[in-house]
Amino acid sequence: MRSPSLSHSRISAVFRYLKAVLIATTLAFAIAAGYLSLIIFEQQKPLSHVSRYDVAWSASQGFNEFIRLFQRVTAYRSNPTPEARDELKLRYEILKGRTQVFGRGFFAEFAAQESFRQQVIARASAAVKQMEPYVANIEEPGSAEAIFDIMQPLEADLVRMSSEAAYFTSVKITEYEQDLLGVHRTFMATALGFILCGLALAGLLAVQNRTLARTQSRLKNANRDLKRAATDLAHMARHDLLTGLPNRRLLREFLEDGVINGKRVVEDTTVLCLDLDDFKHVNDTLGHPVGDALLQEVAARIKAAVADRGIIARLGGDEFIVVIKDMNVDQSSELAQNLIDSISQPYQIDEHDVVIGVSVGIAQTHGNEVDWDALLSSADSALYSAKAAGRGSFRFFEPEMDVRLQRKRLLELALRTADYEEDFALHYQPIVNLRSGKITTMEVLLRWPNTPLGNVPPDEFIPLAEQSGVIVPLGAWLLRKACSTATLLPSTVNIAVNVSAVQFQRSDIVETVTTVLHETGLEPSRLELEVTETLLLEENSDVHRALRKLRALGIRISLDDFGTGYSSLAYLRKFTFDKIKIDRSFLADMETNAAHRAIIDAIISLTDALGVVSVTEGVETADQLKLVGESGCDEAQGYFFSKPVPEMEMLRLFGNRTWTRRVA
Repeated sequence: MRSPSLSHSRISAVFRYLKAVLIATTLAFAIAAGYLSLIIFEQQKPLSHVSRYDVAWSASQGFNEFIRLFQRVTAYRSNPTPEARDELKLRYEILKGRTQVFGRGFFAEFAAQESFRQQVIARASAAVKQMEPYVANIEEPGSAEAIFDIMQPLEADLVRMSSEAAYFTSVKITEYEQDLLGVHRTFMATALGFILCGLALAGLLAVQNRTLARTQSRLKNANRDLKRAATDLAHMARHDLLTGLPNRRLLREFLEDGVINGKRVVEDTTVLCLDLDDFKHVNDTLGHPVGDALLQEVAARIKAAVADRGIIARLGGDEFIVVIKDMNVDQSSELAQNLIDSISQPYQIDEHDVVIGVSVGIAQTHGNEVDWDALLSSADSALYSAKAAGRGSFRFFEPEMDVRLQRKRLLELALRTADYEEDFALHYQPIVNLRSGKITTMEVLLRWPNTPLGNVPPDEFIPLAEQSGVIVPLGAWLLRKACSTATLLPSTVNIAVNVSAVQFQRSDIVETVTTVLHETGLEPSRLELEVTETLLLEENSDVHRALRKLRALGIRISLDDFGTGYSSLAYLRKFTFDKIKIDRSFLADMETNAAHRAIIDAIISLTDALGVVSVTEGVETADQLKLVGESGCDEAQGYFFSKPVPEMEMLRLFGNRTWTRRVA
């Protein structure tokens, strides 16, 4: 390994050598500059001569102008156009100016060498003066011929003297050109060589100096940046970028090591699985930036509640995990309730008041041997049970929860792979007009008898279909099947189909219904779509617009299960329904519960005032039918008239009028 002091001494030696070369180069450049200055000074005289000979060359151009004027006269005489006239006058003025220099400067010296040249100059000057009046009146007849006559005798002499002037000038210039070329070559070679050498060395020294001076610092910075980058990458790979909490990978590493907060888990371990309630609604209505800010606030509240007692991780979306050691059932319950209370407090985000809830699933293990996958799966099963219980609550894992979770997963898979025609069946139940005793509507009820788990009730598979989105294609199939069957019924009987809120949210329900009616040929007025209050709860303008479009097509809209859940008279004010179906729960105690009877009477009075048809569900006895009739209800539905029957049985009952006689 090289010694640092040895490397430093070598660098110093290189610097000293570069400095010496730079000093020597600078001195040589100074001497060369002085020498070149002397040469330039000595050559000033030849250069001035060359400048003067250039004046002689310029004067010789005067003779060329004489010839050009001669040519213009010839051209004008051949073609007397205005353009030729103007060009002739211009050339005359130029020639006049040129002849004025013939007797001055270096050209006078040239002319004095021979009497022939002096005579030609004198004759040319006289000719220029003699031509002036003719040029001014060139349009008059004979002017061009007069100018031509004046110039023609001078043509040969002018050509001769121009040639002599050009030759004389070229000889003089050639003599000094050689000297100038020599000076130029010397100057260029010396100056360029030393300048380039000096610049190269100076630049090299500057670059080397900066490079060597900063190399050690840069290496240190680079090493520090690399370490920081590696740390950041490791952190990003193991932490959630939004909340800064550990992610699934880091949680897995902690759990596999069996270490929490630096201490090995040796006793009871509790896993709390948290899932936010209504978070999707916040994202959909207020946007993802608000949703992200909300997740950060939730993470902060979870940290405050858990403190340093355990690990908090975000698994993605709105799901969080808390792992805590040495906590019994009571302490776990207390922590879960604290988390629910804290997270459920209102949030102020970007001037929005946001309120959400949280459901918590809890799983615990005992002893040192921990199957983390099973523990997390158990917490997830408990979470599912908490959500099913109404949300905003917590549940501890129980073995039967895992059975329910497995059943749910099997049913979801079966829903996604089901053959609707083979696996599902439609049953029909009549709705009867209490005044006429006639069947007005057949309600379609979906059944799922053919599954790996046997017959599955609607209240179990319908929510799964809505959660998975399968309800959209399944609902479209049901609607098409029901409308096709309705065309086989008497024209006075309508068909009622339940429509899920998911079908409005995830598909173009108006287009679907329009297409089905067109394909089956069913009259729109014979189709009744039953919707629940949950569809109207979110005040979605798209939903209201779709309902109005459907109603404009002539389709009837019924409000199902009125009087339960989130019932509000605001729905009746904002949207006009054709039917309101009173939930069966009121009818069950109507005979003994005066409050229920008062509610039914009030709802029926309200529907009468609004001009809406009232329907009571769940009529099972003659006494119930009598009470409903006395309340003034328009229609009724229930086992008293008929239980839901398959399609073939319904068509048979209509065919032999058995149903009609039974109802009447």
